Amino acid sequence: MLREQLGAVDGVVAGLGATIGAGLFAGLAPASSFAGHWLLAAMAIAAIAAACCAFSTGDQSGSFPGSGGGYKYTREQLGRWPGRMAGGLYLAGRAGAAAALAGCFGAYIAPDRPALPALGLLVLAVAADAAGLRPPKVLSRWLVGFVLVVLALVVAACFAIAPPPPTGVPVPAGSPGLDDAGELLPAAGVLFFAFLGFERITAPGADQPVLSKRRLRVVIPVLLLVAFGTYFAVGAAVLRQLGPTRLAVSTVPLRDALDAASAGALDPLVTVAVLVATGVALLLVVGGGRRVANAMADGGDLPVDGALPVTGSLVRWLVGAGAVACVLFAGPAGSIALAATCALFYYAFTNASARLLPNAERSWPARTACFGLGFTVLIGMTMPPVDLAVALGVALLAALAGPLLGSRR
Repeated sequence: MLREQLGAVDGVVAGLGATIGAGLFAGLAPASSFAGHWLLAAMAIAAIAAACCAFSTGDQSGSFPGSGGGYKYTREQLGRWPGRMAGGLYLAGRAGAAAALAGCFGAYIAPDRPALPALGLLVLAVAADAAGLRPPKVLSRWLVGFVLVVLALVVAACFAIAPPPPTGVPVPAGSPGLDDAGELLPAAGVLFFAFLGFERITAPGADQPVLSKRRLRVVIPVLLLVAFGTYFAVGAAVLRQLGPTRLAVSTVPLRDALDAASAGALDPLVTVAVLVATGVALLLVVGGGRRVANAMADGGDLPVDGALPVTGSLVRWLVGAGAVACVLFAGPAGSIALAATCALFYYAFTNASARLLPNAERSWPARTACFGLGFTVLIGMTMPPVDLAVALGVALLAALAGPLLGSRR
């Protein structure tokens, strides 16, 4: 069956709609808490790692078309056990990403009681995915354009107004936000989360439009350059107004930066931009989890009812339940760290499988997959111990549960 083809502009727009979300509106704070002013250098490292992962998934999607993403690629090239671990990490990462997006929305909408609007947005996203709602391409262009315009206004306001003078009070040792080059890699790990939407164009599901191989070779670098330029400009602007220590403790960094720049009149626009960005990205996150879950069911790694997969609805609600738990107990910063850790190891498997592609099926050199594998493992091993333990537990559980589910099938 012929699938709908995306143009280059629509491909970049689709990627930006999936990418600009909690990583930008809330991820700057936890990254600054690790590395202080080294935040911007960490952003560059995260972008390089994301580029390698995007090249790997883009090459493999041409060789293994259809839904499943890194789970499918890993299973086909490395075997069932690594595939199960990659799939489990993907689903756990989707739950963390959904919680981060919803929690970011709740923090900007109702700072005093963020859980209520966060949970409401989660329910709406799961229900919208169940109903098959998708924003049309024309509307997506307007929504992404609106968010970018609002971000440009925020950057302009932060650079147009001089930041508040320093108080002169020394910052106690051990406070979050102190400059620490030794924490560069965990800061990069947190910021890696901000780039995760690239799979919308590099590994589209069977029910999504695709880019031709020639267009994909152009769109991936353009998307990542636009995303990195946007993140870098916003990060530099917020750092200028708040400084790393104040940024590190902020739950709504863009709003706090505007208040510091005496540009609070832009707050309503920022709130609407947060709603648009997190809502669109959350819908794509839930849909991505559903597609991978169905692919795992087809492979015998998730339960099915007779010949019909029940995982489309089952995992949709399980991912939602996991996201609810993260919203209530981890908050946006903790959810971002968890989602980033699971994603880093998921892409370690994806890059490892991409190394095995024949040269004739590649658009990018094999060394990009080798670099991606090294980057994701190195960064992932520096993430907080609790998140590392959760990711390891998820991978082991997925590997051990697969044979049981397959035998019961």
